[in-house]
Amino acid sequence: MVKYILGIIIALTFNGCIVGDALALPFRVSGAVLEVVTPDPIGGSVTDVGDAIDTAIPF
Repeated sequence: MVKYILGIIIALTFNGCIVGDALALPFRVSGAVLEVVTPDPIGGSVTDVGDAIDTAIPF
């Protein structure tokens, strides 16, 4: 049992948790769609907002 708990803690430490990814996902998807429809700098800036959110939320 201790091995499983230790494995989960190690996995979350190196991979991070899902909260930052979940909050950044809409921005990343919107940025990808905007890159198809509009010029690249607009979609890229929206995607960068998602990346910033993912970086700012450590859990």
